[in-house]
Amino acid sequence: MNKVFFPYGVSNFETLVRDEYVFVDKTKFIEKLEQSKERNVSFLRPRKFGKSLWLSVLEHYYDINRANKFEYLFGKYYIGKNPTPLHNQYRILRFDFSGIDTSSKERAKRGFNFSVLNSVKEFIEKYKVFNPEQKAFILNSIDAENIINSFFRTYLSCNYEEKIYILFDEYDHFTNDILYRSLNEFVDSVSKQGYIRKFYEVIKSSTQQGVVDRLFITGVSPLTLDALTSGFNILSDLTHSLEFETMLGFTENEVQDLIALTVQDKIQQDKILQEMKEWYNGYRFNKKSTEHIYNSDMVLYYLKALSQTQEPPEKLLDTNIAPDYFKLKQMFQIVNLSRNQEVLEKVLQNNYIDTELVTIFNFERGFTQTDFVNFLAYLGNLTIDCTTKSNMVRFKIPNRVIQQLYWAYYADYLETKAELENREYEIRYAVHEMAEYSKYEPFFNLVQDLLQRLSNRDYQKFNEKYVKLAILAYLSISSIYDIRSEREIAGGGYVDIQLFRKSSNPNEHHEYVIELKYLKKEQEEQLNEVKEEAKKQLLNYYNQDKGLQSKRYLHLLAVVCVKDILHVEEVKL
Repeated sequence: MNKVFFPYGVSNFETLVRDEYVFVDKTKFIEKLEQSKERNVSFLRPRKFGKSLWLSVLEHYYDINRANKFEYLFGKYYIGKNPTPLHNQYRILRFDFSGIDTSSKERAKRGFNFSVLNSVKEFIEKYKVFNPEQKAFILNSIDAENIINSFFRTYLSCNYEEKIYILFDEYDHFTNDILYRSLNEFVDSVSKQGYIRKFYEVIKSSTQQGVVDRLFITGVSPLTLDALTSGFNILSDLTHSLEFETMLGFTENEVQDLIALTVQDKIQQDKILQEMKEWYNGYRFNKKSTEHIYNSDMVLYYLKALSQTQEPPEKLLDTNIAPDYFKLKQMFQIVNLSRNQEVLEKVLQNNYIDTELVTIFNFERGFTQTDFVNFLAYLGNLTIDCTTKSNMVRFKIPNRVIQQLYWAYYADYLETKAELENREYEIRYAVHEMAEYSKYEPFFNLVQDLLQRLSNRDYQKFNEKYVKLAILAYLSISSIYDIRSEREIAGGGYVDIQLFRKSSNPNEHHEYVIELKYLKKEQEEQLNEVKEEAKKQLLNYYNQDKGLQSKRYLHLLAVVCVKDILHVEEVKL
């Protein structure tokens, strides 16, 4: 089998072609975009969905300077065999608003101005436009509005025949960071007198004058675009278009083809696909879509490891996703932390949340809980599941990567609320003790300590689901177990918590099935009765499920929480 190379982390199309990386050919969508007659397009997707690479594809396809490389770059792909009339007809002006320092209002504005200046300077040098005086006039401008305005006025005065195609990459990267820190600063920056609004007003004017013929905007959320309102109302949003649903990300058929490039054994292929489906799949961007989209970067992360060792990556959660945890933490600070935490607890308890679909965010009404749920969906932390009978949209956690990020954040949130110092090491070691030596008492002692500290503040919220969330949050800190909640048993019923060995671990260790019950303090006399009920349920699950019976080191734990005290008893098999 030939060695294949997957372009994980590669966002330059020419590099991909030159170094012969595997490329999932999406170029048919270039043809579709032109056939749609939409000239000013926004297309939003969560992080790690291949947006930057797609913009690079568009840049290389339309750039007039790359006409002599067309066959080399695109010859073996769909669009190279079916070129459109507009290929290599434009001068490309590309903006990338990632990497801007947003730690203060002044630094955010200065970073934005500098980013715009660099993009314009790169355009001027690349296409050798303007004389020295014109160049100095443009590049000596102070802020983004004046820079871009001077640039377009000068370009128009030169009567160049070549039109401009503008590409915006990560257009909202820095504005979302501003939003996390200060809603007021965000609104001010995009309001009528805001520096971001003024910049986009110039862009809008340039499209009306004809100097800019097309533009394509990517990012993760429409929040910034919606806040600009009439200042930039020239876009056709294809984010939720069924026709363009699979333009970014991978379909299941595409993932199957990629796996087949690396692994020949069909049984192994099916096993890998199932694992990737659980961890990286699940995204839907239209209520009527029948396709579930895979996060492309996560798939490439997995396949890169697989191609090198013929084994899956040791950690299915890509370490480059770690920054998403900090962004998630920032997200929950927006406007109302306690209200946003209610959203998280509903999602973690029920695995979904129902609300209305927001297509336009309106900051005049504030930032509601419904807005927050939809914002999470745009950022990829929730996704469309289905439509309820009352015509609301059900949002769910798309996959286990996002689920792990949620649990990590929730564990941190609970410890902060309980005024506990970070106990990550103690928790990891306690879970290790469970797996290695079947010593589960230290882990449950840590959970009990957390519950007792929380009960002084949150006792009115305590119930079985709340206690279960605390247990799962602590378990998620360790990477030892494959953690499942509410897994359906073969003969009927659902296991509260299941802790199995990960498929990537070849070594057997102790595994657990936990049945959880909760009693209020005044119900304490029912402890023994409820404990026996839990033990009976566990034995019933075990007797009906061959998967449980096949486990060599399985422990059945009946856990009854009375107020904030955990009573744990193992069922002897």
